[in-house]
Amino acid sequence: RLNATRPTPRRYARNLVVNTKYSFFSFVPKVLYEQFSQFFNLYFLVVALSQLFPPLQIGLLFTYIAPLAFVLAVTMCKEGFDDYKRYRTDREINTELYTRLTPGGGDVTVAAQDISVGHVLRVRANQRVPADLLLLRTKESSGILFLRTDQLDGETDWKLRLAVPSCQKLSSDEALAEASGGVYAPEPTADIYAFEGDLTLSDSEGDATEPLSLDNTLWAG
Repeated sequence: RLNATRPTPRRYARNLVVNTKYSFFSFVPKVLYEQFSQFFNLYFLVVALSQLFPPLQIGLLFTYIAPLAFVLAVTMCKEGFDDYKRYRTDREINTELYTRLTPGGGDVTVAAQDISVGHVLRVRANQRVPADLLLLRTKESSGILFLRTDQLDGETDWKLRLAVPSCQKLSSDEALAEASGGVYAPEPTADIYAFEGDLTLSDSEGDATEPLSLDNTLWAG
């Protein structure tokens, strides 16, 4: 439901960006698994372990263990540092603040990670699109805007997007926040070049439904 005061009954995934590879508990096991999945690391591990058996010992055990331990330590430090940078980037994205229009004509500030299905947001120029959105209304009377999708498809040219006509005709953002209606959209897919759905607005005269297409969408990027 559009800007419903009650949450949409169906449970949806949180709008949370997670690019980290490891958790606190999985870091060591995953790094070791990845390293010993490589032939040479596994080979040197087997050779080092063979030195635990007196009949197979050749030289000092330290000369076998130390190089392998050094390589693993350097790799783990690098993996940990890279994952920490990913964590910081994720946190910046997830805590970025946006304006949500609320029924009654007001607005509240909401973090990107707290955006839910049905929320009506005001996204400003040069602001990152925080979730997959429908373009309901713009400040331009034509209902047209241009955006770049280079982080999604690598294309740096500007893409044309159109506001939903019935919402663009509303007198103000406050009127949009007060609108009653619902959106039908298919299940999320990896195809960013196709979209079909419909939007239904309800008023005293009844329900009015109009189709939605890719031109009415803003994909998160």
